[in-house]
Amino acid sequence: MNNQPKLGRFDKLSRNILLDTSKMLKDAKEELFSDVRGRVLEVGAGIGVNVFFLNRPEVSKWVAVEPDNKLTPECRKMLEVMGDRAKVFEGYLHDLDEKPGSFDCVIFSTLLCSVPDPANIVREAHSMLKKNGKLYLIEHMGDGIGVRAAFQFAAKFPWQWTTGCNCRNDPITAISQPGLWKEDVKLRTAPLRIKKFSLMVELLKPFGMIKLTKA
Repeated sequence: MNNQPKLGRFDKLSRNILLDTSKMLKDAKEELFSDVRGRVLEVGAGIGVNVFFLNRPEVSKWVAVEPDNKLTPECRKMLEVMGDRAKVFEGYLHDLDEKPGSFDCVIFSTLLCSVPDPANIVREAHSMLKKNGKLYLIEHMGDGIGVRAAFQFAAKFPWQWTTGCNCRNDPITAISQPGLWKEDVKLRTAPLRIKKFSLMVELLKPFGMIKLTKA
Protein backbone atom coordinates (compact mmCIF):
# COMPACT_ATOMS: atom_id res chain seq x y z
CA MET A 1 0.00 0.00 0.00
CA ASN A 2 1.26 3.47 -0.87
CA ASN A 3 1.19 5.63 2.27
CA GLN A 4 2.74 8.67 0.62
CA PRO A 5 0.79 11.82 1.55
CA LYS A 6 -1.29 13.13 -1.31
CA LEU A 7 -0.83 16.66 -2.54
CA GLY A 8 -3.83 18.93 -2.12
CA ARG A 9 -4.68 21.76 -4.48
CA PHE A 10 -2.53 24.31 -2.66
CA ASP A 11 0.29 21.77 -2.26
CA LYS A 12 0.34 21.25 -6.02
CA LEU A 13 0.38 25.01 -6.54
CA SER A 14 3.37 25.34 -4.20
CA ARG A 15 5.15 22.45 -5.95
CA ASN A 16 4.64 24.05 -9.36
CA ILE A 17 5.92 27.36 -8.03
CA LEU A 18 9.08 25.60 -6.80
CA LEU A 19 9.65 24.08 -10.24
CA ASP A 20 8.94 27.26 -12.16
CA THR A 21 11.10 29.36 -9.84
CA SER A 22 14.04 26.97 -10.17
CA LYS A 23 13.83 27.11 -13.97
CA MET A 24 13.71 30.89 -13.81
CA LEU A 25 16.77 30.95 -11.52
CA LYS A 26 18.87 28.46 -13.51
CA ASP A 27 21.51 30.99 -14.60
CA ALA A 28 21.66 32.56 -11.14
CA LYS A 29 22.11 29.21 -9.41
CA GLU A 30 24.76 28.04 -11.87
CA GLU A 31 26.73 31.17 -11.07
CA LEU A 32 26.13 31.28 -7.33
CA PHE A 33 26.66 27.56 -6.64
CA SER A 34 29.71 27.20 -8.92
CA ASP A 35 32.14 26.66 -6.02
CA VAL A 36 29.87 24.75 -3.63
CA ARG A 37 31.88 21.79 -2.33
CA GLY A 38 32.47 19.38 0.54
CA ARG A 39 29.68 18.73 3.05
CA VAL A 40 26.65 20.77 2.05
CA LEU A 41 23.55 21.55 4.10
CA GLU A 42 20.46 22.82 2.32
CA VAL A 43 17.71 24.18 4.54
CA GLY A 44 14.24 23.96 3.02
CA ALA A 45 15.16 21.69 0.12
CA GLY A 46 11.57 21.34 -1.09
CA ILE A 47 11.35 18.71 -3.82
CA GLY A 48 15.11 18.63 -4.39
CA VAL A 49 15.39 20.83 -7.48
CA ASN A 50 18.96 21.83 -6.59
CA VAL A 51 20.17 18.34 -7.44
CA PHE A 52 20.83 19.69 -10.93
CA PHE A 53 23.46 22.03 -9.48
CA LEU A 54 24.89 19.91 -6.64
CA ASN A 55 25.30 16.53 -8.31
CA ARG A 56 29.00 16.89 -9.04
CA PRO A 57 32.20 15.37 -7.61
CA GLU A 58 33.11 18.41 -5.51
CA VAL A 59 30.05 17.79 -3.29
CA SER A 60 30.98 14.91 -0.99
CA LYS A 61 27.75 14.99 1.04
CA TRP A 62 24.46 16.83 0.69
CA VAL A 63 22.04 16.89 3.61
CA ALA A 64 18.69 18.21 2.43
CA VAL A 65 16.46 19.39 5.28
CA GLU A 66 12.74 19.63 4.53
CA PRO A 67 9.95 19.58 7.17
CA ASP A 68 7.00 19.10 4.77
CA ASN A 69 6.18 15.40 4.57
CA LYS A 70 4.26 15.98 1.34
CA LEU A 71 7.44 17.17 -0.40
CA THR A 72 10.07 14.84 1.07
CA PRO A 73 9.08 11.71 -0.91
CA GLU A 74 9.70 13.53 -4.17
CA CYS A 75 12.88 15.07 -2.75
CA ARG A 76 14.20 11.60 -1.91
CA LYS A 77 13.38 10.43 -5.41
CA MET A 78 15.22 13.39 -6.94
CA LEU A 79 18.30 12.77 -4.78
CA GLU A 80 18.54 9.06 -5.63
CA VAL A 81 20.88 9.93 -8.50
CA MET A 82 23.54 10.93 -5.95
CA GLY A 83 23.36 7.64 -4.03
CA ASP A 84 24.93 7.69 -0.56
CA ARG A 85 26.29 11.20 -1.10
CA ALA A 86 22.85 12.69 -0.45
CA LYS A 87 20.20 12.22 2.20
CA VAL A 88 16.90 13.87 3.04
CA PHE A 89 16.10 14.77 6.64
CA GLU A 90 12.36 15.17 7.17
CA GLY A 91 12.12 17.69 9.97
CA TYR A 92 13.38 21.05 11.16
CA LEU A 93 16.96 22.24 11.24
CA HIS A 94 17.11 22.36 15.05
CA ASP A 95 16.25 18.62 15.15
CA LEU A 96 19.05 17.61 12.75
CA ASP A 97 21.52 15.19 14.34
CA GLU A 98 24.70 16.87 13.10
CA LYS A 99 27.42 18.52 15.14
CA PRO A 100 27.84 22.32 15.00
CA GLY A 101 30.59 23.35 12.62
CA SER A 102 30.27 20.22 10.48
CA PHE A 103 29.40 21.72 7.07
CA ASP A 104 31.50 23.50 4.47
CA CYS A 105 28.50 25.15 2.82
CA VAL A 106 24.91 26.05 3.67
CA ILE A 107 22.31 26.83 1.00
CA PHE A 108 19.21 28.96 1.42
CA SER A 109 17.24 28.88 -1.83
CA THR A 110 14.06 31.00 -1.58
CA LEU A 111 13.71 29.90 2.04
CA LEU A 112 13.47 32.96 4.28
CA CYS A 113 10.20 34.08 2.69
CA SER A 114 8.41 31.08 4.20
CA VAL A 115 9.80 30.60 7.73
CA PRO A 116 8.25 32.19 10.84
CA ASP A 117 11.55 33.39 12.36
CA PRO A 118 14.13 34.08 9.60
CA ALA A 119 16.70 35.58 11.99
CA ASN A 120 16.70 32.47 14.15
CA ILE A 121 17.13 30.05 11.25
CA VAL A 122 20.04 32.14 9.98
CA ARG A 123 21.73 31.79 13.39
CA GLU A 124 21.04 28.04 13.47
CA ALA A 125 22.51 27.57 10.00
CA HIS A 126 25.50 29.78 10.87
CA SER A 127 26.29 27.50 13.82
CA MET A 128 26.40 24.47 11.49
CA LEU A 129 29.13 26.02 9.33
CA LYS A 130 32.81 25.33 9.79
CA LYS A 131 35.11 28.28 10.33
CA ASN A 132 35.32 30.13 7.00
CA GLY A 133 32.36 28.08 5.73
CA LYS A 134 30.08 29.67 3.16
CA LEU A 135 26.41 30.61 3.10
CA TYR A 136 24.88 30.68 -0.39
CA LEU A 137 21.63 32.61 -0.45
CA ILE A 138 19.20 33.42 -3.24
CA GLU A 139 15.91 35.06 -2.31
CA HIS A 140 13.12 37.13 -3.73
CA MET A 141 12.45 40.48 -2.10
CA GLY A 142 9.71 43.01 -1.82
CA ASP A 143 10.12 45.76 -4.38
CA GLY A 144 10.70 49.32 -3.23
CA ILE A 145 8.19 51.60 -4.91
CA GLY A 146 5.97 51.60 -7.94
CA VAL A 147 3.29 49.39 -9.47
CA ARG A 148 4.93 46.09 -8.52
CA ALA A 149 5.29 47.16 -4.88
CA ALA A 150 1.61 48.13 -4.77
CA PHE A 151 0.70 44.79 -6.34
CA GLN A 152 2.76 42.97 -3.70
CA PHE A 153 1.15 44.88 -0.84
CA ALA A 154 -2.32 44.02 -2.16
CA ALA A 155 -1.50 40.35 -2.71
CA LYS A 156 0.66 39.73 0.36
CA PHE A 157 -1.86 38.11 2.69
CA PRO A 158 -3.82 35.99 0.19
CA TRP A 159 -0.54 34.85 -1.39
CA GLN A 160 0.93 33.95 2.00
CA TRP A 161 -2.24 32.11 2.99
CA THR A 162 -2.21 30.11 -0.25
CA THR A 163 1.49 29.32 -0.59
CA GLY A 164 3.10 30.10 2.78
CA CYS A 165 5.36 32.63 1.04
CA ASN A 166 5.74 36.31 1.95
CA CYS A 167 5.98 38.22 -1.33
CA ARG A 168 7.21 41.27 0.62
CA ASN A 169 10.19 39.26 1.86
CA ASP A 170 13.12 41.17 3.42
CA PRO A 171 16.05 38.72 3.73
CA ILE A 172 18.61 41.44 4.45
CA THR A 173 17.37 42.05 8.00
CA ALA A 174 17.71 38.38 8.94
CA ILE A 175 21.17 37.82 7.47
CA SER A 176 22.67 41.15 8.58
CA GLN A 177 22.91 40.20 12.26
CA PRO A 178 26.18 41.46 13.79
CA GLY A 179 29.19 39.19 14.01
CA LEU A 180 28.09 36.46 11.63
CA TRP A 181 29.93 37.18 8.37
CA LYS A 182 33.23 38.54 7.16
CA GLU A 183 31.61 40.50 4.33
CA ASP A 184 29.06 43.29 4.30
CA VAL A 185 25.62 42.03 3.39
CA LYS A 186 24.89 43.48 -0.03
CA LEU A 187 22.73 41.35 -2.28
CA ARG A 188 23.31 41.60 -6.01
CA THR A 189 20.56 41.23 -8.55
CA ALA A 190 20.05 37.66 -9.68
CA PRO A 191 19.69 37.06 -13.43
CA LEU A 192 16.32 35.59 -14.39
CA ARG A 193 15.21 33.43 -17.30
CA ILE A 194 11.82 34.84 -18.25
CA LYS A 195 10.18 33.73 -21.48
CA LYS A 196 6.87 35.52 -21.11
CA PHE A 197 5.02 37.89 -18.81
CA SER A 198 3.73 36.23 -15.64
CA LEU A 199 1.82 37.76 -12.74
CA MET A 200 3.50 35.26 -10.41
CA VAL A 201 6.96 36.38 -11.52
CA GLU A 202 6.02 40.04 -11.11
CA LEU A 203 4.75 39.26 -7.63
CA LEU A 204 8.09 37.72 -6.61
CA LYS A 205 10.56 40.10 -8.29
CA PRO A 206 13.22 41.27 -7.70
CA PHE A 207 15.54 38.39 -6.74
CA GLY A 208 18.87 38.87 -5.00
CA MET A 209 21.77 36.56 -4.25
CA ILE A 210 24.91 36.57 -2.12
CA LYS A 211 27.74 34.37 -0.85
CA LEU A 212 28.93 35.04 2.70
CA THR A 213 31.87 33.68 4.72
CA LYS A 214 31.47 32.73 8.37
CA ALA A 215 33.38 35.10 10.64
